[in-house]
Amino acid sequence: MPVLFCSLILNSRDLDEIKALALENGLTGLEFAYGIPGSCGGAAFMNAGAYGGEMKDVLYKCSHIDKFGNKGFLEGNELNLSYRHSAYYDNECIITGLFMKLEKGDKAQIKEKMDDLLQRRKDKQPLEYPSAGSTFKRPEGYFAGALIEECNLKGASVGGAQVSEKHAGFVINKGGATCKDVLDLCKMVEQTIQKEKGVKLEMEIRVTE
Repeated sequence: MPVLFCSLILNSRDLDEIKALALENGLTGLEFAYGIPGSCGGAAFMNAGAYGGEMKDVLYKCSHIDKFGNKGFLEGNELNLSYRHSAYYDNECIITGLFMKLEKGDKAQIKEKMDDLLQRRKDKQPLEYPSAGSTFKRPEGYFAGALIEECNLKGASVGGAQVSEKHAGFVINKGGATCKDVLDLCKMVEQTIQKEKGVKLEMEIRVTE
């Protein structure tokens, strides 16, 4: 039977803090998120996920403040959680808290799974460089990194921004990259994939004016 864990988790708390707290209390369900950078609110906003798990697997309610300053909640299907998307993408509300359900588990097994997933990240992802994580969403029927590699864009750079030579799905700051460098490189990648593969890439990174 799932147990209510941390009935209110503040939006600004680092996701790693919550994963550590879950491990400490022997609660399973958040292992997939180990190593995902960012805040709890950000993870809910984009329905963050990896290695077969997503926030929608554990998240059942969010508290928020709307653009008029009113407090409210979204719960269950109202959250509209799908691949890298939630209702908060469109409703202009600010997430203030998360409500999640985790299950009782064995601490040793939870730790073993977390360590395994973290090692996979270290082996496959360019964690030694600053980045915003996985840069592009997965197009239906494809993998963004594979498409980028097939178009010989691994290592391509604009200024200090570079398509990682370790994992083509990441745009990294190899040194001194500006926001413009990153966005120009992403645009170049998108245009190349559209031209050579006929596939439209969409960034996971959200850019606002």
